[in-house]
Amino acid sequence: MTDAGMSIADANAILAEVESVSGKHAQDSMEEQAPFKKARTDPSGREEIAARANKQLPSPSSFAKPSGEGGWTHPKLRELQQYMCFHRSPHDIDTQTTPVVLLDPILAQVSHDCECATPTDADCKFAGLVASAMSQAFADEEQRMQKFWQLLEAEFNVTFQRAKYHEAETDGSFIHLGGMLVNVEVKNEIGSGGGAIHVQNAAYAAAHAFQAKKVRGKSVCPTLLIELAGPNMSLSGAVYTDMALCDQLSPMVSLLWQPHSRLMVQTAKCFAAIRKALPSLRSFYEAVDQQALEQQELTWQLEYPYKTSFIGLHGRAQHLLYHEKLSRTCLKATLDSQEGLVLVKFCKSYSKDAHTCLSSHGYAPNLVAIASLTDGWLMVVMEFVTGCLWDEAPKKPVATLEAAVHLLHQAGFVYGDLRSNNIFVLADSVHVIDLKWAGVMEQSTYPLFLDHTDLTWPDGARDGQPIKQEHDLWWLKLLCDQAAASFVAY
Repeated sequence: MTDAGMSIADANAILAEVESVSGKHAQDSMEEQAPFKKARTDPSGREEIAARANKQLPSPSSFAKPSGEGGWTHPKLRELQQYMCFHRSPHDIDTQTTPVVLLDPILAQVSHDCECATPTDADCKFAGLVASAMSQAFADEEQRMQKFWQLLEAEFNVTFQRAKYHEAETDGSFIHLGGMLVNVEVKNEIGSGGGAIHVQNAAYAAAHAFQAKKVRGKSVCPTLLIELAGPNMSLSGAVYTDMALCDQLSPMVSLLWQPHSRLMVQTAKCFAAIRKALPSLRSFYEAVDQQALEQQELTWQLEYPYKTSFIGLHGRAQHLLYHEKLSRTCLKATLDSQEGLVLVKFCKSYSKDAHTCLSSHGYAPNLVAIASLTDGWLMVVMEFVTGCLWDEAPKKPVATLEAAVHLLHQAGFVYGDLRSNNIFVLADSVHVIDLKWAGVMEQSTYPLFLDHTDLTWPDGARDGQPIKQEHDLWWLKLLCDQAAASFVAY
């Protein structure tokens, strides 16, 4: 998406805050995940969920099969499905869960490296070595698994073992100080085994987190998952917050021997990601092992994003204390400076200039900070406003909303998403929020994957196409007509 607002580079330059992606990563991860302030009064909830889910979880190999009583789609496991989200059965939970890359910075780095890393000669050499081996035919899964182990152990100085959970064994686990750093799930070829490889791998990670009480009390139990199906590999990331979550971090890359194909570059990037992640995960779990805080003090914030500090727009360091998750990427929090409630939003783009244009005239909450995170995410912190949404307001200040939109347009900006759920009404004033699509007219475009199923969009509003002022005016007329209709009804 093209946005003339706040880019990642702009955020870094303005806020002078550079996220560490090197050897400091594990230390930063531990500092971010170890909340020293109390925000919740019932940390036992995570433990109760883990105990209940561990009791209900069947064998991961059975759970991975869509049919049968132990399968992940079976009605008997409906309660268990509330504690696990692997994106195979879209429902309300998928729209509420925070992305894994916002819950652990090491896994966020893996996601970033799988797409953006510059492979070294070591990465390319190893990619060729693995491709040469995995392109071969193997008599069975065991032989392919053993060969894959041999390659990974020699290259990355790790030792795999077959760990047992619920009467099933993993295809290779690297466990260190009680933490599952890596888990490998192997199918001899795509389609063999009868189960969903990503579900099975995620179920093993969840089973370990449900049982690993020591590390669970101090962290979100980050695990790097490797799925190998014949000459094909993907990487996923798993965590445990107040539920077991797993997101895929890379596409399924080819391990076929094609040295002149860009497909092998994708493979080399994945191995670059693994090479960087393993030392960070090892250091992280060593830090967790040494952490002396009581379990109760550590579990208050583990269901929230790892990012808890930032440099404000005025150059002052601030620390966040999360209180409530409003959506999968929006949270209510307070600052250590005790300046009242703030809204924290995580997104991939945001127009600081458009927001400031509105807030300087009282049409948007005051902006506190925009901080950059790994994997292209931004953390936007703004004043928390009370009031009600436009749809819920008995009296809708139409003239004020029109003035806000016209001010934005006169300054050369477009908004793009002027729907009622982005407008707060406070008496006779309005606060426009969520300017993640906003930017300079003729430069800003709509994101991909717009909701064309449940929403009707203005003519010309399509995925990747320019956002135009007439689109904003289309939404404005819709909101004004709604206000008129509600006034008549009232």
